Amino acid sequence: MIPGPEDYLSILLGADGISDNELTDLGVEILEGAGTRLRKLLIPGGSVPAYKALVRERLTPGYWNEIVGRQEILFIFKLEDGTVKERALSEATRPEIARLCSLLNEEPIEKTSDVLRYLAGSPFYREVIEAFHLPARE
Repeated sequence: MIPGPEDYLSILLGADGISDNELTDLGVEILEGAGTRLRKLLIPGGSVPAYKALVRERLTPGYWNEIVGRQEILFIFKLEDGTVKERALSEATRPEIARLCSLLNEEPIEKTSDVLRYLAGSPFYREVIEAFHLPARE
């Protein structure tokens, strides 16, 4: 799925403390998984700041949430001690994001080091990542 130019996709997991109503009150559309632990979301660009604030506050320690748009990919990590780290994916932040994904998902760094391909492993994100973030294939 490719979101609109100002919209974002997100798979929300590890956020049992966030109700479907709280999401929809922000203007977030639950595309799949309403009422379950794993919700696939469409987030209007104007709702991203409020969505990020809600995730920072209520995400379960030991989880992260990625917010994938056409122009940027954002990550919110909540470490086991409750520390929150928010990063936008760039060449400079890629090593730290890969390390945090590896740590929290208990996967080898070799699997997470190519962050874009790691995210594109999810069919939900694949189309937008291939269209807007990966270099054109020759």
